[in-house]
This record gives sequence, C-alpha cells and structure tokens, in this order.
Amino acid sequence: MTKASLVCNNKNNIDLILEPIKGDETISALSIKELIDASEFITLRINNGNIKNAIAELNDVLKPLQDNQTGRTIRYQVLERVDATINITIESDEMGATAEIISAQGGQHLSAKAILTAAQEAGVKKGFSKEHLIQLAQLAVKEAPNSHVDMKIATGKIAINGKDALIKPLVESAQTRILKPKKLEDGSVDMRDLGDIICVKVGDPIAKKVPLTQGIQGYTVTATPLSPEPGNDIELVAGEGTNISQKNINVLVSKKVGLPKLINNGMEVDEIYKIKDVTVATGNINFTGSVIIDGDVTEGMKVTASGDITVGGFVESATLDAGGDITISSGIIGRKHDIEKTKITDITMSVNISAKGSIYAKYGQYAQITCGQDLRIENQLLHSILDINSRLWIGKSEQANGKLIGGYTKAGTSVHAGVIGATAGSNTIINFEHKILTFKDEIHKIEGLLKIESDKTNELKVAINKLKKLPKEKEKPELLAKIIPSYQHHANEMGRILNEKEILDSDLQNYMASVYIEATEKLYQGVELIVSDFNDRTRREYGPSRMVYKERKILIDTIVNT
Repeated sequence: MTKASLVCNNKNNIDLILEPIKGDETISALSIKELIDASEFITLRINNGNIKNAIAELNDVLKPLQDNQTGRTIRYQVLERVDATINITIESDEMGATAEIISAQGGQHLSAKAILTAAQEAGVKKGFSKEHLIQLAQLAVKEAPNSHVDMKIATGKIAINGKDALIKPLVESAQTRILKPKKLEDGSVDMRDLGDIICVKVGDPIAKKVPLTQGIQGYTVTATPLSPEPGNDIELVAGEGTNISQKNINVLVSKKVGLPKLINNGMEVDEIYKIKDVTVATGNINFTGSVIIDGDVTEGMKVTASGDITVGGFVESATLDAGGDITISSGIIGRKHDIEKTKITDITMSVNISAKGSIYAKYGQYAQITCGQDLRIENQLLHSILDINSRLWIGKSEQANGKLIGGYTKAGTSVHAGVIGATAGSNTIINFEHKILTFKDEIHKIEGLLKIESDKTNELKVAINKLKKLPKEKEKPELLAKIIPSYQHHANEMGRILNEKEILDSDLQNYMASVYIEATEKLYQGVELIVSDFNDRTRREYGPSRMVYKERKILIDTIVNT
C-alpha cells in the first residue's frame, strides 16, 4: 500500500510525501485530509489543488506497476503557514477607526504594537485605546484560524463648546434669607432685626461675573483639529446702589446699606425703610424702595413700596402693594367671608396682598392675593381669591405638601399642593384664563385684520374682473396695471395674517394642554378646573391625581409615585 506522510520543507510549510506501492487499497483526497486533521499541522491553510494534483499523479504512477511494485516518490506542498492580516477602516466623519483581523493559520499573530503600527500607516494618528489594542490582539489569538475579529481601536474627541458668561449672585434673596434666619445658642430663632438678616452693607460683594470659556478643542482620529464655539459674553451691569469693584472688574459691590435685588445681568441695592410694626400709631407707609417690617402689619393699615416688602410677623386685614417681591414670614389673615354663597366679583377681602414679583407666606386665609410671578404658601391656604400670573405652590420648597381649600384661583401655569379641596366638599375653583384671554384677544384682532384684507382683496378682484370684461374700445390698461399689484399685495397680506392666526390658534391649544392641577396626596370632591370654555369638577375623593385638559375634555389622571 502507498505510504503518505507530512514533512516540513525549507519554507517552513508542509509537503505531502507519497511513496507509491501497488496494492488493493488506494489513497484519496479524503484520506489525505484525515491525515492532516490528525497531525500537528491542522491550523495551517490547506492547498486543495495540490492535494488533487498529488492524487492524480499517484494514480498515473501506480497504473503501470505490478502488485507490490514501488514507484517514484511524489512530493507536493499541501499546507501553508499564513500570518494574521489586518484591515483598518476609518469612519466617514473620521471620529472612529476599526481594526479587522483575519486570524493566523499556523503563522504569526499580530501583537498590539503591530496593530498600532498598521493603524498609523493607514492614517490613524490620535485617540487610540491601549486597552482595546491589547484586547483585540488577545482575542485574535484565541479565535479559530482564519476567523474575522474586529474592534474599535481609536475614537476622536468631540469639541466641547465654551460656556456662556453668567452673573452669579453672592448674596441670597431677601426671601431666602428670611426663611433661614440665624439661630441662637439655645436653638431659638432671632427675628428681632430683619434688617441685619437681609440687608447688605457698604462694600459688600453682591454679584460676580463668571467669564465665558473658550471651550475645549477636539480632534479626529486623523488628528484634524475640531474647534469649539466660545461662549457668549455679557456685560456686568452695575444697577442703582452698586459699583464695579476697583479690585476686580468682574465683581459688583454695594455702595450703600440696602436690600440687594437681582436685575438683568447685574444687581441693584434698594433704599430701605425699616420699621418695627405698622400700626395706627405709625400710619400707612408709601416708600420708593424696599420696606422691612420686623413685626406685624395690623388691621386697616397699608404698605406701598416700589421694591420688595418683607414682614417678619403677620399681616392681618391690611393691604400690601409691592413693585417687587413680598415675603411674609408668618401668615396672611383676613376676616371670614362666605365665598361659596357670594359672587366672586362682589367680594372684597379685608386683607389684600399685591406684588409685581413673587409672594411667599407661611399660610393664608380669606385673603385677596395678586402676583405677577409665583405664589408660594408653605402650610395651607383657605378660602382666598388668587390672581397669579405664573405658578401656585403650596408646601415646602422641595415638595408641594400643603393644603389648598376652597376659594377661587386664577393661575398662569400650574397649581401644586398635597391636598386640594376638603372632605366637606368646599368648592375650590381653579381657572387658567390669564393667557387664554390674551390669546383670544390677539386672535380676535387678527380676525379683524383678516376680514379687512379679505374684503379689500374681494373688492379688487371684482374690479379686475369688470375691467377685463370691458369691450376693446373701452379697455383701461393703465387702471388695470395699477389695480393688479394692489390686489396681489392685499392677497399676500391676507395669507400672512392667516398664517399668523394659525400659529396663534396652535399656541393657544398647546398652552391649554400644558396647564394642570396636581394634588400629591388627596384630591377631594368639589374641585373645579376651568380651561377656556371647558370645565369639570370632581365628584368623589381621589388619591394622588392630576387634573388636565386634553382633547376638549377635563380629565383626572392618577399620579404613580415611584
């Protein structure tokens, strides 16, 4: 029988040696492959063509031989050592590069350094991951011969745009400072002198400008620099009662004792009128600046200020009117009214609080409150009439866990409380009419303009059609030439106004869908939500819920606390 063996040649590849001996058994391509599979050379690349040639030549040599007669030796290279190969792909935006390795077949594996060199030769210059280079090299060694292995080996760095310059207050607002007054050694709170708590002194730094940053440059894997956009700059504004510091042009200092107030891109310091209590003995107060009252504002008194009003005690059946914020560290107390049996327009509360800014108080009852921004009541608000341009928040600053019971609220964006309504079913009405009425007024004006343009356009169109129907001898081309451009102008204007109306209609619908009432604990019966021409009220008790307007209906959604 013919003998077959595998031996190394001078190229370190493997030859098949066939020693022909005529006999009954023959050697086939299958038996040669079984010989390779059983050998130490199984990982090398097989040359099937040479195996086929070797078998064909063997058959030719054996053909003329007699039994047991030996023929000439046949030798073919059938196994080849193939080194691992690598291909580097750079992404189209040059922000990443991937290496694909075809694992070795008995040849040399690629080291991490060899992968790095190949990538560099392909144009990858930055953003290499040493960890990924090592991982890829190790993975390719473990994979079966002639396997495809790929991994991202380099990543570009996106440029980080600069931050805008900003103004950072160095003092807290009056409201923040009064809400956390200095504690005494015995644990009690000293509220005797609010002026010392919330006022700044001459030379106090009150705001600083944090300059813009240029950003951080990025790069692609081919080392192309990516330039960031620098931040936008602003100018530090020295408002009334302040100066730019002589030591640092980015710091604002107070030049008088007063109340610090944040303005656009800066701060100002208000003049201060300070008094212990406002009573019949002191008379009413009308002051250009801010007013600080250490104690109470008693019944029948009125305090008016162009700036903020800060009260350390109670406001009872009195009037406060501020051009800024109002902060009342205790409560707002009015005389009882039977709101549910009286028209809202017929009620005049004994206590009236009005501010162009925000209002804060611990609690309130039977009060009339108007504010241009947010209203926050910390504990509870009972049977009051509210006109709020923005948000009503009843509870702690971090959680709306207070109570809103009864009364009539006109709000701008949303109403938040722990409990809304009461077990007795007191009517609690919340109406989001502020912006809706503004939208409707604007839409009404637009519709008026649209009608004017529509009438004018139709009038000109009729005139054009009449001129076009005139007999030739009566034609008026000069008049027609004047009317047509006028018609086109009014038609275009009508289209512009119609588009403006569509935008307003869409904005109105979006606003109506954005407003809501939220009770984080209980929503009792008798709570009514009014959104434009749509309204509904609760008829039973709910757990944590949100009342919203959606698709021409008032809906109540359950709040799932996570």
